[in-house]
Amino acid sequence: MTPFLLSTVLLFWGWQSHLLMFAVPMAILLESHRWTRWRLAITDKEFNQIADFSSVLIVVTLVYLFIQKSIYGLTTLLTWLPILFFLIVAAQLYSTAGTLKLSALFLSLRRFEGTKEYSRYTPRIDMSYPYLIGCLLSASTSKTEGFFIGICLLVAWMLWQVRSPRYSVKIWGTLWLTACLLAYLGHLGIYELQTQVENLILQWFEQRGWHDLDPSQQHTAMGDIGRLKQSEKIILRVNSPYPVLLRQASYNTYYKTSWYARRAPFQPVTSSPTEETSWLFSNSPLTSHPVAFTISAYLSQGKGMLSLPFGTYQVTDLPVLTVQRNDFGAVKVEDGPGLIKYTAYAGQTSGLDAPPTEKDLYIFEEDRALFNEVANRLQLSRLSQPPAPQMLDTIKRIQRYFTDQFQYSLDLTVAEDVSSQTQEKPLEYFLRDRRAGHCEYFATATVLLLRTIGIPARYAAGYSVSEWSELEQLYVVRQRHAHAWTLAYVNGHWQELDTTPIDWNSLEETQTGWWQPLSDLWSWLLYRFYWWRWQPAKETSNNWFLWLILPLSLLLMWRIYKQQKVQTTEGTSETQMSSWPGADSAFYEVVQQLQTMGYVRFPGETLTAWLTRIPATILSNEIQTMLGLHQRYRFDPKGMSEGERMRLTAQMAKWKKHFH
Repeated sequence: MTPFLLSTVLLFWGWQSHLLMFAVPMAILLESHRWTRWRLAITDKEFNQIADFSSVLIVVTLVYLFIQKSIYGLTTLLTWLPILFFLIVAAQLYSTAGTLKLSALFLSLRRFEGTKEYSRYTPRIDMSYPYLIGCLLSASTSKTEGFFIGICLLVAWMLWQVRSPRYSVKIWGTLWLTACLLAYLGHLGIYELQTQVENLILQWFEQRGWHDLDPSQQHTAMGDIGRLKQSEKIILRVNSPYPVLLRQASYNTYYKTSWYARRAPFQPVTSSPTEETSWLFSNSPLTSHPVAFTISAYLSQGKGMLSLPFGTYQVTDLPVLTVQRNDFGAVKVEDGPGLIKYTAYAGQTSGLDAPPTEKDLYIFEEDRALFNEVANRLQLSRLSQPPAPQMLDTIKRIQRYFTDQFQYSLDLTVAEDVSSQTQEKPLEYFLRDRRAGHCEYFATATVLLLRTIGIPARYAAGYSVSEWSELEQLYVVRQRHAHAWTLAYVNGHWQELDTTPIDWNSLEETQTGWWQPLSDLWSWLLYRFYWWRWQPAKETSNNWFLWLILPLSLLLMWRIYKQQKVQTTEGTSETQMSSWPGADSAFYEVVQQLQTMGYVRFPGETLTAWLTRIPATILSNEIQTMLGLHQRYRFDPKGMSEGERMRLTAQMAKWKKHFH
């Protein structure tokens, strides 16, 4: 390893990943081995133990990150790899061996320990070079400016050490610049491909039950809703008389970029005594005529969160065994089919939401100064039991403030911008500097601003129903329709307040691809299939099953007939199919004779390596000449002349005579 190269790469990783406080001592420790005179006598067994410890550390870290950040924790794990593998590299550099067995990294290779093949199948390797590449890979997870320039300079340093003296520095530099230019053009396309692949992978996980919001916690600055907005997948179908917001959960406590539902345990809901699929949430009187919303949704393993309009007091046609609700409007179901289609009746001023508590007015001290500043800027004074007109006027002023002075943004890098450009917190950066962001930021800022002036408020999250489908003649809800808004307690009841600029839906529609109509058609066909599969059983004829058996039986018979035909054809031409250049070489008689004597050739072992294991007393001096002629016959595109074939045959006869 070139002096100072590994430590420089480590510092580059620390700069890109904002982990310089770890990178600096790690680089010093690794580079110091060049000036220390002592070494540790670490055995292969101890290297195995160090590698096993690092593996356990990686698994524990992966589990921790998965619990904290779900699937998005994989990116953080990749960033931390230099730290997790540091112990192995440091042990190697300060050991007397200077390298370690490949079996230390792979348990499958340790079965060769104690055998004659141990050295062949478990070579010694220098972990410095894989570790260097791993550091560069970990550095690539961040989007800090200067990464591409840094990687080009580091690669130039590496290649300079092994450059060929046949070419001048000018030619070498020209080729390096050309490679950098091609790499820059290529990485733009690879980055776009990576983004699309990541979206597909995240959608794959989300399709298995992760698209529902967590009713107890939600990360806002990390972009839980923002990430869902990258997906065009249809998750809900709604029959509604007008566009509406469907809520899945509400939260009352904001702390360090996350919302939590405190003191909101789930309580079981009993079904109607006359109808098992009907569930009543409230018996309070209606303030208006109820409105019915029919919603189709998928359940993962029979579980999920219901998406409900504000003011829902009853749900019917819900074929599940367990329904639970909390005081913040969240309803979760269990033991249901893969697809449900239920009707929600809304028309109450409260519905599922309990009256406000002191938590709905609380702001942590670290956020209080910021929102006092915003309230003073808007000339909003704290209201203590204000009259209704004054409270409504205050809410309108807040709504105009966000509508007129802020913009909706599709950019998902707010948190990264904060870390690279300013020391402000995400919400502070949103209000003071950027003035653009997702609905999460608008909803959070509105809730905390309302609380600052004495109006109880909660953070609500769910989906916006606004896209009409001509194909299905109903509203469809995609994952990108995920939305966040505010619940404000005004005039003795909760009401919805959405301060996100109204053009957010139209902005997102401009990002849709040309393939969306085809994707929607496929989604509709799958929906019809699942609905046929999961719909309640009816007393219908089963003749369709007989009509299904007939074509399946014919298909099976055809497959059997074709399979037998192929086998027969293969049998008649077995000799022809098994031939290859050099298959008739006389040297194979030597191979067969030696195997008969018990010298077994391992699978994949070359003839040269196999013959070196056989005692010299068994082989004659001509064996190497015979092997060379055989290799010519097998692999030389020009083949062998007739004289060389005769020579191989003569050598073969001589070896047989010597062997006998």
